[in-house]
Amino acid sequence: MELKNYQHQTLRDLDDYIHVLNESNSLSEAFSRYWEECRGVSFHRIDSNYLRPYSNTVRNVPRVTLKVPTAGGKTFIACNAIGRIFQSLQIGDFPKVVAWFVPSDTILKQTLEKLQNPAHPYRQTIDALFNHNVTVVDKEAALQGNGLKPEQLQSELVILVLSAQSFVETVKAKKDVSSEQNKPKAYRENTHFFEQSKHYPHPEKLIAGTDPTALIQVIAQQNPVVIVDESHNFRTNLRDEMLANLNPRFILELTATPRDKSNIVSFVDAMQLKKENMVKLPVIVENRNSPRDVLSAAIRMRNSLETLAKENEANGGSYIRPIVLFQAQPKTDEDNVTFDKIKQQLIDVGIPENQIKIKTANKDELKGVDLMSHDCEVRYIITVNALKEGWDCPFAYILATLANKTSKVDVEQILGRILRQPYTTQHGISLLNLSYVFTSSNDFRNTIDGIIRSLQKVGFSRKDFRDVTPEPVEIPTPQPQPASKPLFPVQPEEIKDEESEVNDELELGINDVEEFKNELTAENVATDIQQLQQQAQQVSDEYTQIIDQQSDKGDIDPLASITPQEMYYPINEQFGEVAINMNLPIFFIKTPHSVFFSDEEWIQLEKSMLSEGFDLSTKDAEIDFTIIRPDGITIDVADSGDAVRKNNQSLTNFIRNQYVDKTASTRKAVLIGQIAGMIKLDAIPEPQLKEYVKRAIERLDADQIENLIDNIYLTRDAIKGKIESLLKDHRRKIFSKWLTTGRIKLKGHYSFIDKITLRDELVGIDKGLYAAEENVNGFEYDAIAAIAEHPNVLFWHRNRDRNEFGINGFINHYPDFIVRMKSGVTLLIETKGDHLDNPESEEKRWLGNKWADLAGDNFKYFMVFQNKEVDGAITLKTLLQLLDEL
Repeated sequence: MELKNYQHQTLRDLDDYIHVLNESNSLSEAFSRYWEECRGVSFHRIDSNYLRPYSNTVRNVPRVTLKVPTAGGKTFIACNAIGRIFQSLQIGDFPKVVAWFVPSDTILKQTLEKLQNPAHPYRQTIDALFNHNVTVVDKEAALQGNGLKPEQLQSELVILVLSAQSFVETVKAKKDVSSEQNKPKAYRENTHFFEQSKHYPHPEKLIAGTDPTALIQVIAQQNPVVIVDESHNFRTNLRDEMLANLNPRFILELTATPRDKSNIVSFVDAMQLKKENMVKLPVIVENRNSPRDVLSAAIRMRNSLETLAKENEANGGSYIRPIVLFQAQPKTDEDNVTFDKIKQQLIDVGIPENQIKIKTANKDELKGVDLMSHDCEVRYIITVNALKEGWDCPFAYILATLANKTSKVDVEQILGRILRQPYTTQHGISLLNLSYVFTSSNDFRNTIDGIIRSLQKVGFSRKDFRDVTPEPVEIPTPQPQPASKPLFPVQPEEIKDEESEVNDELELGINDVEEFKNELTAENVATDIQQLQQQAQQVSDEYTQIIDQQSDKGDIDPLASITPQEMYYPINEQFGEVAINMNLPIFFIKTPHSVFFSDEEWIQLEKSMLSEGFDLSTKDAEIDFTIIRPDGITIDVADSGDAVRKNNQSLTNFIRNQYVDKTASTRKAVLIGQIAGMIKLDAIPEPQLKEYVKRAIERLDADQIENLIDNIYLTRDAIKGKIESLLKDHRRKIFSKWLTTGRIKLKGHYSFIDKITLRDELVGIDKGLYAAEENVNGFEYDAIAAIAEHPNVLFWHRNRDRNEFGINGFINHYPDFIVRMKSGVTLLIETKGDHLDNPESEEKRWLGNKWADLAGDNFKYFMVFQNKEVDGAITLKTLLQLLDEL
């Protein structure tokens, strides 16, 4: 199971955040730096429901959210994120414990089954990340000690799949029940952990008022990573206090609709899902005159879609059997009579009984039914809101609400069930790539509002539906009147309890069964469905065109849906024609000949591709450890509630305790294993890495090993830094070699996007490419101010790291400015203060000058120092003189 592009980007966003976190002194600083440096957004410049300063709800613990719409593969993202978190936080070997919270017992059962099944892609992903040393258990198994035995905690990744509801559920107090028994099971005394509780690594952090042997104490002592799935549902069940009690090292939340205090680090837009064929969008909505007309239209549309599905399958497509979800309104809690009546009416008009199932809170005819099977006959499902949670069938195409015209149409909890795309692939007949809603309402505007709220609740928006209510046509049955489209956004409302509404008894109005049966097949009656499909085809083409247009300009911008449009700065009109035709070259690499690629297939160069032939076993392992100093740095909480760095002897003591009672040779072996486990480099096989660490450490005496143990993280950094330096040298040599042999060459690739967001606007310098440019300070400001004043300069642009143009080689280099001359020459300019003449700047100017040599006469690269004369670079004064000639 491969990650989709947007899933890759979501995980890269998480990587970027953790990278910034590791370099920051506080959680709030890390969060704001991430958005400013990696995403180009400053909180003080934006008013958004989603983007706010960091909310420190669990003190001293990073807690961030990934916003991914329904059907976006949140669970698969979470599976991949576990490896990223443990690796990026550089936690080391073990213990590695994940507390994975889901919103209900229903979701728990589904998640547990998938994560425990070795054949399921979710489990296969985690197994691959952790060398198949994985144990997955639920609360009941954990209460028996399964998965949490000391030997497992020291050798395996342990995932505890927990229902937030049942984990904190208390027993109703009774006079004959002790206060201990009134507690949730996870908080009670547990004899399975009696011996283990004597050897806790953090005895000073026991949860007050809870028995030391309780399950939650055992989990908390492992400093787990916490995953919170569908986190918007946990406002009451998963309290901040409980999260804090778990003593987590990191909290990752995933949801389609983040709450007010969510710290969002990644957004996924609906169009990204559509582009990857994850969802059936847009939603085609039509208002009908009556429940009878809704029933008729839904049946006829389903029959038409099945005909198209068979045609698609005959032409090589996959098997699809479209399903209608009939959403009824119950009269009482004893709803079976109402639903059975609807089922009987469907049978009366000719639908075989085995094609109809009822799924409500009190009656489940879908239990054990595989709706995706070729042998399954189900085409109609009657429900209210019972499908809102944990139900998933991509064959569900049509939602038909059978409420009376005066009833409130509540589609908010169920619309998401028809959005998943079968087989996550684009089907040859475009009508099979959409979803459909039929309603009947006197107040269609409120109905549309409900649909918008429903889309918002599953992570989509107003732009992802289309009202195609047709004009009346002359046919025997009454036709719907056109409805006005809503003109303003509707804010999400609170989720209501399932099936809590009580309505008048549903009457479908089928007075003449034979007439209705004839209507389902009459050619003149089918005209309205044909017209609806024609309109659906048109809006589908328009929706796809929008996606294609955005894709042509690069990746779809997920921030566009949540960032106010006034925060976007377009290209200045006077520069638009020149800028849109610019095409900056980057390095491409020729792929080896294979059955997949011809000799002339070129792909964008990634620096990892230059690792070919690197053999760490042949490299120097002499490392200077004299930089190690006892400082035991960790993150703690200041009086303000924010996290700050300060010395913490308990961390040093905890690490030392792992080496107590071990011989000198064993201590050295344990240290080698720990350091190797803390270093993850994709280009280095694990056996090579471990052998290199052994060569670096084995020559040291007992006192030196003791010093490394006391400073294990700095030890890791020293070894990792040496390996990265060796790898960079190798990549530079391979890069030069392949340039010489023609395996790497420059090709035009990068074009300016039509608008940008800014974290901080620069004021006072003219000729910026965009309506506003990113702020700069110090020498950067002096340099671009002087450049912009030169009469030969047409425009300039502040190139932002990782967001825009980069020279891709053995390193990735993002020059500070792109300057366009009136002569047509394009300059890349990297500014450096005189104190920044170092190996890093030497690498950048070597790569930049190599790029310019190969790019042709219309492209130049300059590294510009303030006053210092540096070989291969120039001073600002010299640059300004050169501009006279360019």
